[in-house]
Amino acid sequence: MITFDINGAIIKFDEQRDNYNTIRKIFLEYARKARKEFQEYCDENLTTFRQLNDKYLVFCERLIDEGIKKGVEILVSYNVIVVDFNIFKEKYCEKYFDFKLIFNNFLKEKDAIKNKKNVSRLFDIKPSIDKLSRSIYRDCFNIHMAVIDALLEYNVKDVESYIDIESIKQANALFNNYKDGFISKPDSARIVQKIIMANPYRKDVYEYLIKEDGDFGGEIERLTKYLGYDIRPFKDYLMDVYIQELVQGDITNLELSKEKVSKYAKYIGCDNASLYITRIDAIHTFENV
Repeated sequence: MITFDINGAIIKFDEQRDNYNTIRKIFLEYARKARKEFQEYCDENLTTFRQLNDKYLVFCERLIDEGIKKGVEILVSYNVIVVDFNIFKEKYCEKYFDFKLIFNNFLKEKDAIKNKKNVSRLFDIKPSIDKLSRSIYRDCFNIHMAVIDALLEYNVKDVESYIDIESIKQANALFNNYKDGFISKPDSARIVQKIIMANPYRKDVYEYLIKEDGDFGGEIERLTKYLGYDIRPFKDYLMDVYIQELVQGDITNLELSKEKVSKYAKYIGCDNASLYITRIDAIHTFENV
């Protein structure tokens, strides 16, 4: 059992949910890696829409196949040894894939424009690369659902299923009511617990909780790291906003301003307080030159 205390809301993940999260996190990280590799490959080789051809499809299919191999490895680790690469890809994975369809639509669009007479049209390739990279990210990430489908079909009891649509809807409704102030304060910890347990993977929930309730003990950051997210950039963003508000106000009392920055950093669980205190020092020095 893995436990987190989110400002009084006790979040517990049992072994089955922990195993699911481990599988999900593997493909979350791989999807990020695959997307980055595709974008870098395009940056090096693709400068115009006209250059888009099948070699980019081959490159992406190789990345997706590497993800499928990871899936088979996981199945074998759970003693599902009768599903090989081909079975896993055709029976479990392909229903979650859309990269090839999106890519082929781009090729058709390119050919249609090329065949039009007296048409001069320039294309910025970046939006196309962005759309394709999002698609390869989805395909690689969705392999984790195919893994779960196969494990459940072979009656593996050690892994929880992925979050279903009804749980997502429930979590959304609870979170909306929580944000809109319809939840009384005494019930807030219980409702936060329900929101997170129904769908732990909604990052904006944690951003909202940090902004509104703080992360003094760093438990939200610990939970998001466990789930595969890095919440620290959001904390840095909050610190930037706080510094701007101080600057727009009055920082003639330097020591008081530095104390406020230090306290706010502790409140949201930001480890970079010294960086922002130095910034306040610099701003104060500049304004008083």
